[in-house]
Amino acid sequence: MLLQPNDQWCWFVGADRHLMLDLGEDMLFATPYLQHKLICAGDLRQNFSVEDTGLYYTFLDKLSCVATPSRRIQAALNGVAVARFYKPLMPQSWFFEPQADYHQPQLGELIGLDCGERHLTMMVVETSPSASLCISLSADVVLSESKKLPVFGAIKVMNDRLFSLEADMQVQEMRRVG
Repeated sequence: MLLQPNDQWCWFVGADRHLMLDLGEDMLFATPYLQHKLICAGDLRQNFSVEDTGLYYTFLDKLSCVATPSRRIQAALNGVAVARFYKPLMPQSWFFEPQADYHQPQLGELIGLDCGERHLTMMVVETSPSASLCISLSADVVLSESKKLPVFGAIKVMNDRLFSLEADMQVQEMRRVG
């Protein structure tokens, strides 16, 4: 069952200082994002907007390959939260290997980042010609002694570090068929 946005949905900051989404009918969605990383006041009360709804459905569509509906919804709502409320970030590309082919991602696209010992799966929540803001769909990873990227953690990277997972998935699908 996928959640359908409605006019009762409302963003707010919870008592524990995390961004929350009231889904009505006594349901709450807690994001992992603390208020000090967001552009919003502690007394925030904002309805889930038409733009939020558009982002939510864009992200859900791009996440169709994610195994469970609940995980897709969780990733989509966290993506909307980051796109709407996260403070601007400077790129932190040095954690990831440059790619031979420059890739200009689309909003919601699933992309990969190579951090040496493993590849991370990310979703693009904001894009520009040079850099993209992404959330991690991979398990927690330690990038350095002082930097850990948790699942749904936000990071901005230069587009020359990204590689398309959609192209990878298409090649794998062609191999299965042929």
